[in-house]
Amino acid sequence: MMKRKHKFRVCAEICRFGKDRKRFSAGLAATLLLWWILFCVTGCSGGKDEDTEVPDTSKESYGVFLGIDSKSFDINIFDGYDTVVVDAQELREDQLAQLHAKGHTVYSYLNVGSIEMSRDYFEDYKDLCLDKYENWPEEYWIDVTQKRWQEFTGVYLPQVILSKDPKVDGLFLDNLDIYYHVMNKRKYRSMKEDIYASLISILESYEEEDLPVLVNGADTFVSRLLEEEREDLIRGVNQETVFSKILDYEKDRFGEQPEKENEYYTDYLKDCKKAGIEVYLLEYTTDEDVERKISRYCEKNGFRYYISSHVNLISPDD
Repeated sequence: MMKRKHKFRVCAEICRFGKDRKRFSAGLAATLLLWWILFCVTGCSGGKDEDTEVPDTSKESYGVFLGIDSKSFDINIFDGYDTVVVDAQELREDQLAQLHAKGHTVYSYLNVGSIEMSRDYFEDYKDLCLDKYENWPEEYWIDVTQKRWQEFTGVYLPQVILSKDPKVDGLFLDNLDIYYHVMNKRKYRSMKEDIYASLISILESYEEEDLPVLVNGADTFVSRLLEEEREDLIRGVNQETVFSKILDYEKDRFGEQPEKENEYYTDYLKDCKKAGIEVYLLEYTTDEDVERKISRYCEKNGFRYYISSHVNLISPDD
């Protein structure tokens, strides 16, 4: 992702005096001159030029590298990123230790609402699978209302992660969108309240372990958390494709999010910010104009973001 420096434009407003300047005393003229100088320096009437470059935000950088496993791991990949999201289940203990030794804040991926066939525990829980996950043929939505899944994702997996990485800074929770999924499937709609209660229970398990969480997506679920004033259960949200859109998952083809969807997401993130929730954006694009929009939006709102050119979130240089 390209870093850009920001140029500020200072606009000066010239004070217009009357025709008869002799009417102004020397003291008044001096006062007006001082005001003019202060106005220029502070840039009170200035604005950001829409064509100027955005500031270098590397000091607050954020990177999501879920496609990196123990074989492709290289500590240099993470240079310049303060906060990184990795899949601790796919990395070795010594690799996770390297990240902390380099001063990175580390969040570990944990899939709550679905299950991948590649996981070594898939066979143990495949009987809980619901539908296939669109665009991800090796993944299934899962019935989170089952106690053994709640215990597995709420207690066991966090302990596995902590055993490999005792210094992990928090969890990056994926697919709490299961709540939205059942709401929009007639055959599962009756499960909606049980799904919601089950997700709350899982979040409370992390709270008991003092593990902060970032929720990936799940805007419908999080919006209900805000309505019920349960935002204390999460530290932040990571919203994907606010400005960008994935057109082809296999070929890494991207476009721009339509205005209506963009407005929906920005309104939602405004609510999150108002509730004191940290906001992160994860975007997929190689279009510099889209990158510029993302950068300006995040700069204006104090949000952090990561732009990837790969859907599978591998190293940005690959």
